[in-house]
Amino acid sequence: MKHEALADAITMLDDDIIAEAQEPFRRRSPLPIFGACTAAAACAAAGIVFFVSGRTGTDILVMGADPSEKAVTISSPAAAAVAAADARAYSMDTTDISVEITASGTTVVDVSGGELLVVGADSTLPAERPLEISGEASLIWSVPLWDIGAEFELTAQNGGSSRVLLLSFDDSTQEWVVSEKY
Repeated sequence: MKHEALADAITMLDDDIIAEAQEPFRRRSPLPIFGACTAAAACAAAGIVFFVSGRTGTDILVMGADPSEKAVTISSPAAAAVAAADARAYSMDTTDISVEITASGTTVVDVSGGELLVVGADSTLPAERPLEISGEASLIWSVPLWDIGAEFELTAQNGGSSRVLLLSFDDSTQEWVVSEKY
């Protein structure tokens, strides 16, 4: 009789119960919110590193202002009018633009036109091109601004990324401006 009861119990099992028993066991996370919190914390940390260190690890100020926020004016309309009146003298002169660079790591700085000068404690000396900077540096970008159709670039490369500043003549304001080139 025992054999018959056991045989009936085995053969009378529903197919759904057998199929469920054959599937692998799925574990549930003891804290499902833990994974979401970990991902959110990682994203927040990456965002903080991005905003604190800057886009490339190199901060550039032109005449005390950040050209990535707003174009920095180099000349005024009155200065342009005086310069236009004496074109020959103007073509011989250069305009000196002060540039402050703060770099995390080694940054290579070069210009497409003009000359870079390094401002030291006692003197200003011509810089080797390209110029390598670690930390902070005060520079003068000396550029001849006689051709309003000309454009000049200052490139600061840090690792695999770079920042490019564009010096150009703005026809609407009749001024030379430095802006970040994107």
